[in-house]
Amino acid sequence: MLPNYNRLLPFVLSVLLFATACTKEAPLTPELQEPPTTQEPGTVPVFQNNVNKDVLLSLINTVRAKGCNCGNTVMPPVAPLTWNIYLELAAAQHSKDMLDRKYFAHNTPNGVTPQKRIADAGYKASWSGENIASGPATEQAVVDGWFKSEKHCQNMMSANYKEMAVARAGNIWTQTLGATSSK
Repeated sequence: MLPNYNRLLPFVLSVLLFATACTKEAPLTPELQEPPTTQEPGTVPVFQNNVNKDVLLSLINTVRAKGCNCGNTVMPPVAPLTWNIYLELAAAQHSKDMLDRKYFAHNTPNGVTPQKRIADAGYKASWSGENIASGPATEQAVVDGWFKSEKHCQNMMSANYKEMAVARAGNIWTQTLGATSSK
């Protein structure tokens, strides 16, 4: 009697799929995966980012809709920000670089500025800015900290910015903000 290969086929396929999904190369934590330093026009970068973008946009846009005081500066209500993948790439690269090279600054040790990172990620900015933070464990905590800081708050409340992204590596966060001449 021959075995029923039709019944064995789903089992064999599931074993093969499981075996190929569990390779040594698979990252154990969601980190940025070696993106190119510049993007070809029209391409979408591929990387992982361990943040909840919907929560971040909601937290920031709720305050933007009401307006707030950034220190002694009254900031009126402004239009909501939208998420941008190229700003996210710039933010993710910077957070990972700060974590890997153990520094905390807007400019890298070799002098790369936020504006250069944003341009290299493929974002054609007419306006761009950056907030960084070290230590917060949640989206709520990092946004609260930025709103308590006068300059960070002013960045998030600026009507000049139309788009944003936030990335995290460990507990090092980078927020990039921007606007293109077409927005």
